[in-house]
Amino acid sequence: MKKQTTKQLFWEIFRFLLVGATATLADYLVFWVFDAWIFPKRWGTVALVLATALGFCVGLLVNWILSVRFVFRETKEEIDVRSKKPFAVFAIIGLIGLAITELGVVLLVFAFPEITLFGKTALFGTAWEKWFAKAIMTCLVLVWNYLGRKIFIFRS
Repeated sequence: MKKQTTKQLFWEIFRFLLVGATATLADYLVFWVFDAWIFPKRWGTVALVLATALGFCVGLLVNWILSVRFVFRETKEEIDVRSKKPFAVFAIIGLIGLAITELGVVLLVFAFPEITLFGKTALFGTAWEKWFAKAIMTCLVLVWNYLGRKIFIFRS
């Protein structure tokens, strides 16, 4: 096992953040489509939980593919993007992140009063408090995801 230099670690974290931003955009887009357009508003918390889970799963898949190909480059020769064992560990880390996200989003949405910004209570048909809850949980789960993946999958 080769020790990383500070410079290598910096660029790995930088690539991780770029990939994370891309996966987050995919996550938020799917969340928004389901929350604002597909699930009926009367479903309430069920719609919130399902939209959050679907977005998270799409983001997880995007993140896996880009992490293997772009982030953890020093070990990518050892990990095939189609390999089942590393993806299973990646998915378990992701499912723990999803559980943390789901719990946090639901709790935060109920904790926030209805938020009005720029004279509106929603952005693109999704309530502001949902966007804020997702953003806060995304930041918290980011740390879990990096450490979990770095320790359990992409050891260099």
